[in-house]
Amino acid sequence: MQKLLLEDDHYCFACGMNNPDGLRIEWKIEGSSTTAEFTPDRKYQGWKGIVHGGIIATLLDEAMTRLAWVVCRGALTAEMTVRYVIPARIGETLFIRGEILAESRKIVEMKASLCDKSGNIIAHSTGKAIKC
Repeated sequence: MQKLLLEDDHYCFACGMNNPDGLRIEWKIEGSSTTAEFTPDRKYQGWKGIVHGGIIATLLDEAMTRLAWVVCRGALTAEMTVRYVIPARIGETLFIRGEILAESRKIVEMKASLCDKSGNIIAHSTGKAIKC
């Protein structure tokens, strides 16, 4: 299989600062973990007043794979499992955390969580990324 060349043009939907329609998340990376905050506005709504589940999954995926991208110098999501616990509300700040659990020559195992300001878990995920 041919090696995939990945280039960051800062237009990623989740973290790209050049993408005016994206989430524009700024990550803080410390060792093998990352954190960020995101306050969803109405354009990310599913049901009235509730953040769309696809946006929640995107936040969790980005927490895991962006971290693997930086720490492992390139990685793409291979699989991901999401568990939704309680709804996230439009306009309320969400706290995101991602962590690398294990790393082999080709695979990175990760987890992520999304909490509200009271520390209640909104959703959490596990996943694997393939190193590029």
